[in-house]
Amino acid sequence: MLNMERWWCKVRYSVRSCLFPLICLQFVRTLILPTGLDVFLLFSLFLIYVGFLLDVY
Repeated sequence: MLNMERWWCKVRYSVRSCLFPLICLQFVRTLILPTGLDVFLLFSLFLIYVGFLLDVY
């Protein structure tokens, strides 16, 4: 369990830094062609990013 926590702490910041550009791209895609799947994907990416900001993950 301790090894998994160390691994996650190392990878966490790189995942967080890659998540913001994905949210921006998904936002532009949702503005151009809004479908239910795009809106759901944007909302879920936003919730994951907020979770990273509040140290939930």
